[in-house]
Amino acid sequence: MTAMHADSEASRLEKAEDLRQLRESAEDFASRASPLVRARGLRGTALGYDRAFWDALVEQGWTGLLAPQECGGFAQGFAAAAVIVDALAMQLAPEPFVPAVVFAGRAIELSGGGPVHAELLQDLVGGKSIPVVAFEEQSIATAVDLTPRTVRAEKFSGGWRISGTKFNVRAAAGADGFVVSASLPTGSQSLFWVPVASAGVAVESRQTTDGGDSATLALDGVVVPDRHLLSQGSRAEEALTRAFDEALVMTSVELLAIQRAMFAMSLDYLRNRVQFGRPIGSFQTLQHRAVDLLIQKELTAAALGEIVERLDHEGAPRMRSRDASRAKARAAAAAVQIAKDSVQFHGAIGYTDEFDLGLYVQRTIVLSAWLGNAWMHRRRFAALDNVTEGAQA
Repeated sequence: MTAMHADSEASRLEKAEDLRQLRESAEDFASRASPLVRARGLRGTALGYDRAFWDALVEQGWTGLLAPQECGGFAQGFAAAAVIVDALAMQLAPEPFVPAVVFAGRAIELSGGGPVHAELLQDLVGGKSIPVVAFEEQSIATAVDLTPRTVRAEKFSGGWRISGTKFNVRAAAGADGFVVSASLPTGSQSLFWVPVASAGVAVESRQTTDGGDSATLALDGVVVPDRHLLSQGSRAEEALTRAFDEALVMTSVELLAIQRAMFAMSLDYLRNRVQFGRPIGSFQTLQHRAVDLLIQKELTAAALGEIVERLDHEGAPRMRSRDASRAKARAAAAAVQIAKDSVQFHGAIGYTDEFDLGLYVQRTIVLSAWLGNAWMHRRRFAALDNVTEGAQA
């Protein structure tokens, strides 16, 4: 083995050990600080989550996991972020880690390195602000579409005036501001920072199946200063697309964690529920169905393993988008299937709200649809499937 190979192997082993320690710490923290009873108790509350628990995530340093060091972050990458996302998802922690830290945080960072970008990232890392992204312009989308058309921004002497409506803005009820995509008079697109307290901003929230919130964001001639223009043109398009793809992958990590939890609960029930004098798991039909679910879960894990690893390395944008849609399509379809069969395995108790399985099923419904469902991402993947590893566009 050459010295270079030895150094590479040592580096790989060191990284694996760091991730193992982070996983143990994250799982221990999440299980102690956020048991399922906490998630159940927060359903339907004004925010759907606990701002005090968000402060605890800040103290853990997790809100700064992806942010650059010059903004107070740790720049640890997506392999580390996936560990945190997985631990929180296993406990169904309702705090908007992926919407705020991944989607919004990365959209801000990728938009530029100006003073307002640094300020917003510092506020996110320090827990002073929770940003979310508002990009959807259809209340019921039938395809993945990141291009703003009806929300428009016009320049005037005092800054920018933004008008239009965004739909399906997740975690908007507790957001301190929005990363809003808008079209410009030139026909290009842009990203703006819009504080929630701005005049003309109206947030109409509705409760989602899992007890969280999704909102319609109405912008009625909202005026923002020039410095709140985060990016425009190709840079805005690339920043939103990349942040969207990264959020897709991390949402898929959440769905995989939920798959594991539902599958474990189902196996436990099959082993312990007795009918006709024997555990129902001894019946061959149920064994075959359980194996089918195991295959779905393991296929998701295998796909995500390589996609998360690639996410930390620069690559062709369309290749990254293809990977992201592949991850979401696989994770969402498998999670929905495991949720359905898990309920059927449990029989009548699986339909009751009091049984914890229902909490995972409800979160599956929300996450499988957020940012596009499996069918939409199969279509997006198919459109990108002719991209080769060397493609640059």
